[in-house]
Amino acid sequence: MILAWLILAALIWALGYAAACAAAPFARCRRCDGHGKTIKPNGRVRRWCRHCDATGLRLRWGRRLFNYLRRLYRDTAR
Repeated sequence: MILAWLILAALIWALGYAAACAAAPFARCRRCDGHGKTIKPNGRVRRWCRHCDATGLRLRWGRRLFNYLRRLYRDTAR
C-alpha cells in the first residue's frame, strides 16, 4: 500500500515538473542567483556570469531532456 502511494506521488511530481518545464523552460541561474554577474562584497561587479552568459537564466534539466528526445525522434523519423 505504501509503495502504491509512493508511485502515485512520484507520478504527480513528474507531471507537475513536466508542466513547469513546458510553461517556464528557463529558471534562474544558480551560480549568479539570476543576476547575470557576480558581485564583490563592496557592491561592485566582479565579472559577468559565464554559466548563463550574463542572462541570469538557465535551461531546466527537464526541458533539456525534452529537447534532446525531440531531436532524437526527429532525426530517426527521417
